[in-house]
Amino acid sequence: MSDERGGIAKIPLQISRNCIIASIQIDLSDAVLRQFRTELLELVQSSGAHGVILDVSGIEVMDYEDFEALHKTMAMARLMGAPSVLAGLQAGVVSSLVELEAETEDIVAAMDLDDAFRVMDQLRATTDRDNPEDEQDERLQVAAPNQL
Repeated sequence: MSDERGGIAKIPLQISRNCIIASIQIDLSDAVLRQFRTELLELVQSSGAHGVILDVSGIEVMDYEDFEALHKTMAMARLMGAPSVLAGLQAGVVSSLVELEAETEDIVAAMDLDDAFRVMDQLRATTDRDNPEDEQDERLQVAAPNQL
């Protein structure tokens, strides 16, 4: 898919509440998905965002390959420290993906964008509880001046 200038249509990315929100409202193609992956991962790295929400409420049809490309992009963001939530999946898309036996076990999903932010807050809380090294680092930083 291309825009009116003949280039590849872009998926808009914005940051809110330290999350990158990608609002996918266009037809997906290999070129669009490649460009999206590159731009999203660069933004995760440059912004230090702690999460990614993919709002797919505007997609009425998603084939297996498009889903796998998004799934891989979510996994890449997760490896960079930004867990991902897929928001707004249409009933027909969900039905098709299950029928096609797409791998969905590790997908975190939400009904809509508001729900996705609630889920992201829960993911962050779980990550914070599972990461006691942060507390240990803070104690070390406080103790270090006393050791001088």
